[in-house]
Amino acid sequence: MEIDFRELGDHKIIEVSGEVDLYNVSELKKALFSITDGNYHSVIVDLKNVNYMDSSGIGALVAGQKKMRAHNGRFGLMNIHEDVLNILRLATLDKFFKIYDSEEEII
Repeated sequence: MEIDFRELGDHKIIEVSGEVDLYNVSELKKALFSITDGNYHSVIVDLKNVNYMDSSGIGALVAGQKKMRAHNGRFGLMNIHEDVLNILRLATLDKFFKIYDSEEEII
């Protein structure tokens, strides 16, 4: 898994690539917690290059969402692969997260 950061206007974007599972989820948690500490008003996780995510990855995203809410910030997901989106739908988390189809929707 690879993680990169960039900015899009007032939003901090985390670009995640590769599979997110129990073996590497700590990297994602570390990245999320490093920017959900109240320094950014909006954090968006770009999952365009993630085609597999297990429950530990979903848990990391939920924790990031909760941490941002604690700081009155916004947290969203973008460019979700259909397989990952289906997992979110099964857990009804597609209603929990703000989901964007593209960067144009965010701006």
